Amino acid sequence: MANLKVLVLASGAVLALVRSAAAADLLPPPPALEPPPLAAAEFSGWYLRGDVGIGASANAPNIVQTPDPIATAAAGYFLGTPTDGSHNNSLSASGMFDLGVGYQVNNWLRFDVTGEYRGGSNFQSLFVINAPGNAANPPVNPTQLADFYRGDFSSLVGLINGYADLGTWYGVTPYVGAGVGVARNTLSGLTDEAQISYTNSSTGAVTSGPAGGYAKDSSRWNFAWALMTGLDFNVTQNLKLELGYRYLDLGKFGSGKPSCLNGTGVGSGFGCSESPIASKNDVAFNDFRIGLRWMIGEEQPYAPPPAPLVRKY
Repeated sequence: MANLKVLVLASGAVLALVRSAAAADLLPPPPALEPPPLAAAEFSGWYLRGDVGIGASANAPNIVQTPDPIATAAAGYFLGTPTDGSHNNSLSASGMFDLGVGYQVNNWLRFDVTGEYRGGSNFQSLFVINAPGNAANPPVNPTQLADFYRGDFSSLVGLINGYADLGTWYGVTPYVGAGVGVARNTLSGLTDEAQISYTNSSTGAVTSGPAGGYAKDSSRWNFAWALMTGLDFNVTQNLKLELGYRYLDLGKFGSGKPSCLNGTGVGSGFGCSESPIASKNDVAFNDFRIGLRWMIGEEQPYAPPPAPLVRKY
């Protein structure tokens, strides 16, 4: 009996050891699989947009008179060569707003068409003619004619724009873009306050007096182009807030035919140049804009298919 008890106890001990060894060979349970990360929302579709902003003049538009009053003067009238030119040219800041519709091709490329009005910009220029003496009757010494022009500048602009979105980080998307189109530039309410002064070379008498007039409103169509950059912010899934800078070239502008008051204005009354004015260089603005872009439809987040599960033991 004693031997039997020893045998049973030994068998139990061996069985316990075998079970412990088997348990030690088992791997721990695998960790829970994490869900695959969602990729950036992919969207292709239409959107509406609107912007407001302010534009500071990027250049000072020099002006010319067409036809040039000096070039049309009688041959041999002047004793020397007259000169003229514009000075102290300025174009004040303008406000703007636009509306547009566009199509987003994918997360990186989009296009839109915008219609824009901008106004509230004041134009000023001092146009001076320095004329040498002449041999006419009465003969005069050098003459100076100064025209101070004031007017209002406004524009209607239509652009086709393309943008490259450069990726999204924490809901912010930087972009660059360019646009081409047309601009209808209008110069309105143009007035001419002038001063004429000359000396009679025979008598020495100085003659001076005010001169002035006004010009008809005039609109001109021009080629327009733009370069832009900025940041888009995700307000909601479909609404984007856009802060942007744009360089906008609007082409040239000009006035209508001037109407002078009371002849030449020499000595008394009012007068002015009978030649319309026009800008020699393009009008351009540095625009700072804030806008909203509403995506029509729902963005659909997507996840790439999970990779096959591989376990190594």
